Amino acid sequence: MKSLTTLLIAVSMLLSSFALHAQRTTEFFYLGNVYCKTKAGVEQRFPYLPVYLSLQDKPNDIIAVTMTNANGEASFKGVPIDPYKYHILSVHLPSGTYRFLRTPIEKNPGFKDYISTHIQLDAMEKYLTVSTIAPKKEDSDKLALDLATSAIKGAHRKGVTISDPEGLNYKLFVSGRMVQDKKLADVLLKITGEMLDKIVITHPTQANDYYAGSIDFMIRDIPIQKVGPTTFTLERL
Repeated sequence: MKSLTTLLIAVSMLLSSFALHAQRTTEFFYLGNVYCKTKAGVEQRFPYLPVYLSLQDKPNDIIAVTMTNANGEASFKGVPIDPYKYHILSVHLPSGTYRFLRTPIEKNPGFKDYISTHIQLDAMEKYLTVSTIAPKKEDSDKLALDLATSAIKGAHRKGVTISDPEGLNYKLFVSGRMVQDKKLADVLLKITGEMLDKIVITHPTQANDYYAGSIDFMIRDIPIQKVGPTTFTLERL
């Protein structure tokens, strides 16, 4: 029990440090929310939704694809970009494809950090299916990665990568945070069933060439990050 408590504390500290790490970055990267507003003005987020990035003059040449996290936040951290060029961010939903323009920033803007790329859509719609796994008592010592893999028909795992029968990878998250850092990937390899509250698995209603879906390992007593309202949105094309 002591080792479990120690690991839970370590995971909690690692996840809470991500925001501070992002504030210290010296690279430009795109970061924004995908959301809509109800008639009452309540903001709703689009979780686990792929977001595509391309240059305006080559809209069909995809530079990178990311996926929103549990809070509907899409991060392109680690993707080399030229912030002085026009970019297009796109999302594909059952109702259609929506494209948004990110204009260049000014030369020598006085900061080196994330560049806001918030996307506002018209209304929430069903774009994925969701299944939830609640680990059983006999799953306590099993790796969380193996529990998720066995729950998906035909899926297979190699390290911290889980793929569907066609070879498409699932985007992995830990309590809503995307696994895109070696430290978090190493921690994920140690997470067992007794640490989990549940595993949330999603599949898109429309197939794509990039992700099979998402798997979010929700750890007990580690909540999803709170988010504030979105105040800026990109121009829709």
